[in-house]
Amino acid sequence: MVAHATVPNVKSQYVTDMRPLTLTDTLEYYDVPQIISATDATGTRYLCTLYEQTANGYHYLGVQISEPRLMAFIGGQLDLREAYIYPEVDNALYLVEAKGDTLTATTLLRPSDLTEEMLPEIDYYYDAADLNDETEHITDTYRLEVPARDRITFSTLIARMGWPAFSLRKTIGKVAAL
Repeated sequence: MVAHATVPNVKSQYVTDMRPLTLTDTLEYYDVPQIISATDATGTRYLCTLYEQTANGYHYLGVQISEPRLMAFIGGQLDLREAYIYPEVDNALYLVEAKGDTLTATTLLRPSDLTEEMLPEIDYYYDAADLNDETEHITDTYRLEVPARDRITFSTLIARMGWPAFSLRKTIGKVAAL
């Protein structure tokens, strides 16, 4: 579990244009979403950790993160705190606010703006196996028809995405049915 503390509102000399974010995954949930991932309109990914709850909503510390690094965190290979202390690029830290159904990156933060209370605990490695069995897993099922000549390419894509091998069904005629 990630430790959180209430801290005063963060004031930074850098202010963004209020980037709307779209929630992609809730990675840890305890009463409210604790760790989430989101994307902005350009597809940039954010890893966000709750650090403050107010009467108006929730404040998250967000960091722009590449998909390989996000997958390293989800796979238990990256310490959550290190994702914030050592971001991949400059100007990657944000104050992210959740109010109702809206999620917005509001303030660009400098590393010097970070306080101990904002940062997650030391040595927190995500473990999907620790998820509560009562957690609702939402999945979508799609049927895709892939020409047989593209089956190997599509099989490779499935493997790289980490999808289960049974996602690819047998070839029916000249079309691979998923």
